[in-house]
This record gives sequence, C-alpha cells and structure tokens, in this order.
Amino acid sequence: MCGILGYISTTGKGPDIELLQRIAVENEVRGDHAFGLAWADKRGDLHCWKAAGSASQHVDAIERVHGALAVIGHCRWATHGSPLDNSNNHPHRAGTGWLVHNGIVANYRELAASVGVELKTSCDSEAIAAVIGRHERNLLARSAWTLNRVDGALAVMGLWTGFDVRLVVARRGRPLSFGKDKFGTYLASLPNGLPGEVSEIMDDRVQIATIHGKTTTWDGMAKLSAPRSREFAWA
Repeated sequence: MCGILGYISTTGKGPDIELLQRIAVENEVRGDHAFGLAWADKRGDLHCWKAAGSASQHVDAIERVHGALAVIGHCRWATHGSPLDNSNNHPHRAGTGWLVHNGIVANYRELAASVGVELKTSCDSEAIAAVIGRHERNLLARSAWTLNRVDGALAVMGLWTGFDVRLVVARRGRPLSFGKDKFGTYLASLPNGLPGEVSEIMDDRVQIATIHGKTTTWDGMAKLSAPRSREFAWA
C-alpha cells in the first residue's frame, strides 16, 4: 500500500503549493517510509527528488515544483527494498521519463526478463518503469502493453517530456481520484484534500494527458485487462 499524487496544469500555471502539500500529507497514511517527486518545469525539463522519510518530514521539498506544468509524487510503504537505499524509492526512471506506482508486482522479475531488462534496484515497481521506458511503441501502446502484463492490482502515474509534456494515468483495482481548481487537475490515491468536485479515475484504463502550450487535452485511452493475481488484500 502506497500513496500516489499528481498535478497537471490546464492553464499554463503551476500548482497551488499549499494545496499540493496538504494532499501529500493526507496520503502519508498510505506510506511514510519515503517520499518523492518528479516534475516538468515551464521549459519542459524533467526533474526528480526523493528521500527516505515521510511526506510530513519533507513537505518543504514540494516548494521545488513551484511553477511546474505537471507533477507526480509518491508516499512509499516499502515492501521490496529498503527505503534507506534511495534507489529503491519512487519515482523510478522510465526511459526518458519518471514513474510512480501503487501496488505489488508479483511477477516483476519475469516482467523485466521478458524484454531483457536488468533491474538495478530491489524495488518491484522498477520493472514497470523499466519496461515502459524500453518498449518500442508509442507511449500509450507501450504503457498498456506493460501494465497488462503486471500481476497485481495497480495505480500508476508517469511523466514524460519531448515536444509536449505528457502525463500517463492508469488505474486497475487501486484507488485514484481527481479534483480541479482554477489552475489545473490534482490527482491522489485518497480523495481527502483534493479540490472541487472529486471523482474517481476510470478503473481498468490507462490514459494520457498532453499539454500543448496553455491547453491540456486527454487524447489517448486504452483498456486494461484484469490482473492475473488478486491475492493482495491491501488497497
């Protein structure tokens, strides 16, 4: 059980930092072993920061994302790999992007081996990031291909840049909700702290939001198949 959170601008403006801090602290109950962030700045450059310890301990780190066009974050409950080894903490490198994940990947070794990826950490979530980062398809196709081969329920967010900033959002059996303010859309495992009218992200789907200048469009969606394994009771 972990907490993930995110933001994507719909106006070209960055997130409300105090609001994002509250959302992170609300989701800390899902994991207080480590906290991490990745974000795209106004130039479209990607950055990552992560450390052992809770969101409350590192809440000031969220000020780093001031003005960001998109943000993903992670409150980690460590199941695979010590949080004292920061390489095990989220976000994980996904090719040219970064990814956060809530869930357990029961077949992470097999998933990585299926495309010849050598894992560099003890964290099972790295397999998802590494396979999406390596697979030679467009972002939506390779995200769906990878997630459909994950054994376990999941919620995932990933962030990539290039010509545009792209946010991948996926949910299959794990909680993930969103709410909006005047600047953009906020997402989190828990609805507590989200602004406006809060709704759940569609289950069994992977979606892509793309920022074009000051306009954000949800311009891709694919269906996810049911996970092979349902033995994990944690949400």
